[in-house]
Order: sequence, then C-alpha cells, then structure tokens
Amino acid sequence: MDVSTEFPGGAGQPPYTPVNYDGKFRGPIQVRYALGNSVNLPAVKMLAMVGVKDMLSTAYDLGITTLEPTKENLSRLGLSVTLGGGEVKLIELTNAYNAFANQGFRTDLAGILKVEDQNGKVLEEIKPEKSKRVLTPEQAYLITDILSDNEARTAVFGPNSQLNIPGWKIMVKTGTTNLQKDNWTIGGNKQVMIGVWVGNNDNSSMREVASGVTGASPIWRRILLEALKGKANIGFETPGGIVTKAVDTVSGYEAHDGYPSRIEKFIVGTEPREDPVHTKLKICKSDGKLATPSDIAAGNYDEKEFFVFKEDDPVSSDGVNRFQLGIDAWLATQSDSKYHPPSDFCGTQNPINVEFVTPKDRDSNLPNKFSAKVTADSTDDIVQIELEVDGVKVRTFTKPPYEQEVDLADGVHTLRAKAKDSKGKESDRVITIGVKVAWDYLETPTPTPE
Repeated sequence: MDVSTEFPGGAGQPPYTPVNYDGKFRGPIQVRYALGNSVNLPAVKMLAMVGVKDMLSTAYDLGITTLEPTKENLSRLGLSVTLGGGEVKLIELTNAYNAFANQGFRTDLAGILKVEDQNGKVLEEIKPEKSKRVLTPEQAYLITDILSDNEARTAVFGPNSQLNIPGWKIMVKTGTTNLQKDNWTIGGNKQVMIGVWVGNNDNSSMREVASGVTGASPIWRRILLEALKGKANIGFETPGGIVTKAVDTVSGYEAHDGYPSRIEKFIVGTEPREDPVHTKLKICKSDGKLATPSDIAAGNYDEKEFFVFKEDDPVSSDGVNRFQLGIDAWLATQSDSKYHPPSDFCGTQNPINVEFVTPKDRDSNLPNKFSAKVTADSTDDIVQIELEVDGVKVRTFTKPPYEQEVDLADGVHTLRAKAKDSKGKESDRVITIGVKVAWDYLETPTPTPE
C-alpha cells in the first residue's frame, strides 16, 4: 500500500517518513507499477521486508563497491538507502544495470584493453575476466521486463516521454535526490547500457532541472539512439523459469469472481494464490453487518464486494503496527463503501464464521483423495485453524491458505474445522461427507449365525 507511513529513524533519530516525488499517495499499487513509476513508499516498505544488510549484499555483488555491507555502512545506512541515501559511482551503477540486461551476469569493467607502442607491439593487454553470475536469469528478467514496460510507467511519465524508444525494447530507470542535487537516467539493453548524471560540481541544488526525466533523460536518449544505430532490436530473452498468470487488477492476487484482471509474470513457485484483499463478504440482509453462521444457514445474507487491506510491520520495535496505521488513515479518507467492510456481526453476538469451501456438507461419492479447503472470517485476525477428520487432528494452520490434501477410505466421514482469532474467540464447523458412498450411507450389518 502506497500510503504515508512512519518508519524508525535509528538510535536518537526522529522517525523517517518518506514522501513520493509528486507528494501524492496512491493506495493499493502493484510492484510493476510502483517500480515503473518510481513510487518511493513501496520501495522503502520492500527494503524493510528484505533488510538493509541483504540489500547491500546484493548491491555489492552487482559491483557497487560503495555499498559493501561493512560494519560502518550497516551502522550509517538505513531504509533511506533505497531512495539514494548512499553514495554510488555512476559507472558502477550503470554496470549494475548491465547485469540485469545480461540475465544476471556481471562483467567487471576495463577502461583500457590494450597498450601498444608506435610499432604496434603489444606492451600490455587486459584479458576480460569471465562474467560472474550474481542474479538468477529469472530475477534479472523480471526487473528488465518491468523497466522496459512503457505502459507500467505511463501514470507518472506519460506514454510519450523521453524514456520511450519506439521500436526498441529498452529498460530504463530515472532517479532524483532530495533538493534536486542529483538526477539520473540509466538504461539500455544487452548491447549497450547508458548512464547519465546531471548535477552541480559543488553539490548545490539545481534551479532549472526538476527531475531525472527532464534533466538526465534527454541526454541519455540522444546518446542511446546514436549508439543503437545499425543494431538489431534483440529484446530480453524470457528464461524457462518464468510463468504468466491472471491477477486481480487491484490486489495483484489470483484473478477471481470475474473481477477485472490482467496478465503478470512470475518466477515459477512464487505465483499468487487466493486473494485476501479483494473479497466477497456475506452480509446480513437486515442490518448490513457480517452474517453469522446461523444467518448463513438460513440464507439471510447477500454477498458483497469489499477490499480488506492488512500489512504487518517488519521493523516495529514496540509492537505498534505503523504499516497498518498508515493504511487505516488512508482508508478513512476514501468515500467508496467497498473500502469500508463491516466489522460487527448481526445481532448481539460477535462470532467467527467458519466454512468448508470444499467439500460441502453432505457431499457424496467423493474420491478417496481430495482437497479439504476452509475459510474463516472474524472482526479480528484469524490466528489458527485446526482441521480434524473423524475426530483426529490432521493439521493446524496459522496462515492462509487453509487447504489440506486428505486420503480417506470408502465410507462416511466427518470433517471439523475449528478457528480462533487474535481475541481468543473460537468457532467451528462440522460436515458429513461420503467417500465412494452417499453421505448418509448406513452399512448393512452382517447377520450373526445362531
């Protein structure tokens, strides 16, 4: 969520509250559009989840020597490093982007390849070292695919900015530091990578240049177009470990229920699953509150569309979830009722609603092996769901998805799901099913001979 968020500022320092370049907050935003449009808040949140040390290690592996994860750097660099809070050299940063374009391989730079005397005798020659893999092909590809997606950056830069090179697949990123002291544009493809910095030698603020797209980008574009002359548009090869999947346009999770969706690319095994954000809730017909299990059983409910935004705070040291505080403050400014799901249940009770998605109560002639899937709703966070089969606990879930493969013998069985929320409230749901038989099948007793 791109919302105003307070981060710890370090020992003896005030809280760190970054802002976006245009001063706006966009609410729900997916990684492709956050990176493509250079939105700051999601970048800081991502670093908070990844950790500064791991981020510095990756930057150093990419060849940025000033970001080596030394004790000194770890003590002085915080979350602002993802927005330019650490010093870098233009040539090293450009070479780091070259590693993305070359499927995760870094090649060390060599300014002088050969020295000859006046007679052509080779006095010294540098043999290029073998490239070093620092990222998987899939990791590198996702970055290049986002940074070469003109549509992904259109919201901020427009469709016809200096960054768009018609007829070419070019990855590019801009950057601007505080007070307009520096702005950057770095980009290219496997054949050529161009990095441009614009600023004053005395580190003073620029008065006529506002951003990388107006300062460095025109220079970058002219150099790149000249360098590309006579070259083919080779694009970026898609590695085998990349898959596509339809995702919800708001949440980014798996597309569902006919809501608007788009196609996104993922590394195999990281595809999103069930959507906890863009959801349907069962609402009482009488008072617009959450339906209780009895209301659901009686059919006294309607399903309505809502957005439920929840985030953990990975950097909180006092138990206060400031990520969620920022989200709640943003939600309070939204007029659309979809952003305000009810929190109370119908009547005076405030139970947990537990249901089996599959199988359903009284399902018959199920196969021996099937998936048992449970869903639960509460005004507070669900912290645990226990799944029992015929009175025997088979699994305890602490986070979704609540799904378990089971293998049952022919016959009638009972399944029970027991849920608990963060306030200690509990509720359960019991269903009866038939495996290879009807759910109400009664085995005929074998007569006992007299």
